[in-house]
Amino acid sequence: MPEPTIKILEDSLASKIAAGEVVERPASVIKELVENSIDAGARNIVIEIEEGGQRLLRVRDDGGGMSYQDAILALQRHATSKLRAAEDLFSIATLGFRGEALPSIASVSHFEMLTRLASEETGTRIVVHGGNITEAEETGAPPGTTISVSGLFFNTPARLKFLKSQTTEFAHIAELINRFSFSHCHLSLLLTHNGREVLRRPAAASLREPIAQALGRENADKMIEVAFDSPLLRVGGFISPVELSRATRSQQYFFVNGRAIRSRMMSHALEEAYHTLMPLHRYPVAVMLLNLEPSLVDVNVHPTKAEVRFSREGEVYSALRRALEQALTNAGLDSASAAASAGVFSAAPLAAAPEQSGLLVAPHAPARPAAPPQTDTPATPAIHPALRPTAAGAGVHFRPLAQLRSTYILAEGDSGLLVVDQHRAHERVLYEKFMQGLEDGSPQAQPLLTPATVQLAPREHSVLQENLEALRKLGFDLEEFGADCFLLRAVPIAFIKKDPVRLLSEIAEDIAAAPATNIQSRREQALITMSCKAAVKAGDALGKEEMEQLLADLSAASRPYTCPHGRPTVMTISNFELDRKFHR
Repeated sequence: MPEPTIKILEDSLASKIAAGEVVERPASVIKELVENSIDAGARNIVIEIEEGGQRLLRVRDDGGGMSYQDAILALQRHATSKLRAAEDLFSIATLGFRGEALPSIASVSHFEMLTRLASEETGTRIVVHGGNITEAEETGAPPGTTISVSGLFFNTPARLKFLKSQTTEFAHIAELINRFSFSHCHLSLLLTHNGREVLRRPAAASLREPIAQALGRENADKMIEVAFDSPLLRVGGFISPVELSRATRSQQYFFVNGRAIRSRMMSHALEEAYHTLMPLHRYPVAVMLLNLEPSLVDVNVHPTKAEVRFSREGEVYSALRRALEQALTNAGLDSASAAASAGVFSAAPLAAAPEQSGLLVAPHAPARPAAPPQTDTPATPAIHPALRPTAAGAGVHFRPLAQLRSTYILAEGDSGLLVVDQHRAHERVLYEKFMQGLEDGSPQAQPLLTPATVQLAPREHSVLQENLEALRKLGFDLEEFGADCFLLRAVPIAFIKKDPVRLLSEIAEDIAAAPATNIQSRREQALITMSCKAAVKAGDALGKEEMEQLLADLSAASRPYTCPHGRPTVMTISNFELDRKFHR
């Protein structure tokens, strides 16, 4: 008889495989430990991190604590106090329930637990190395539980090598604590990194308070409250007005029964509620909390419980849509008013087409007055701050004739008629200027009259931290100011009429969305974002001098025929084609 090929895994190997499902990175450890603290009734939780979590992760709480016997059992696989029968799986009311977190974490780290019941005089200390309990003793301890994890993945080097930089790993942890402050605003949360306080979220009576601390008081005050009750569920939270949008969905937070989740259904309901209200490729900020009967939610569909399944998903979706639309209506947002406030449509009526005295006419642009007609003593038009005169490039052989729809510049060249997309052309010009400033370290900066405070979400804050030197070379006089803020004293001269806080937030979002392993890609993304935000837009009326300067700068660019996104800047209708069309 052949020898069997199926083997029973050793316990140590099985534990490491289980750990791989639960523990992906240091933030995974913090998630499991904080959830246990919340389930234990903690009101105050302190999280201490060293070297991005690779050296030390510690969570200390004032929850219920454990007895000596329970502490030992808690380190066994599939040991839990939260399930008693199979039926309990279909009505989960706690954040943790599987009984895998502590043994999984302990199997890939040096682990120490100090715990004590408030009703007992002494506590328990247990030390575990790589899944093996090496010490277990009674000792003095405050009520509650403290768990310390060091040397994470010391015995699984394959997983260790996939960890990112300390800054990136810590940013994941800070973002996680933000989420806990949204879903459990009654908690007091303190996060330190390398002995320095980084984030403090005091217990709050309203969700608006942690939102203000995470996203800034000004943004929080603008947020629209959602409050909706139906026989099926309760919806609470805050959503942003139309003018407060982001380039990515990174500031959309969804919670079901206090559990942070990813949900395509909830994201789709949110975006459908804003349909026709928000510009294309812009996303609302949202903190959405759903509460419904636990039996209607299956939280056991993902190893890290990051996704859930609803048994009546269609009804949940419809109720959520109603809640969101009701909140937007109560805030006075309908399609017309929201679009106007976002600048999507002009409030002015369409002007009658001007009588054509020639073949090319620069039409009236409602959003901005057109340049005054030329006279013997022409008035000098206001120059766009990013279109200030520079040395004209060699070989300029075309001149502007007119502006079409305040979007395209029509120019005459040696080879024919050129149609230039003014936004894309200006993007290319600015991109190369910013690139040059980054290389030679001599940016043109404009000091702000009053320094601006820039408060960002943890992920974006971390991104700016990592790219501070590059941003300074581009003209941003930026320094850290407190736990999660920056102080901005100067901006590149192209941005003197822009909102600097919003600009930096969008730059950070776009850099964060670029591949984290490619520093060059991240810096290039920052330059592209800056170029796009500073460039003249479609709909901006330009004077003759501005058009001339833009065309001169474009002709001097190293790659004048595409914008930094790779889209064309110029279309040419050749003299030959014109003559052929007119049968000449």
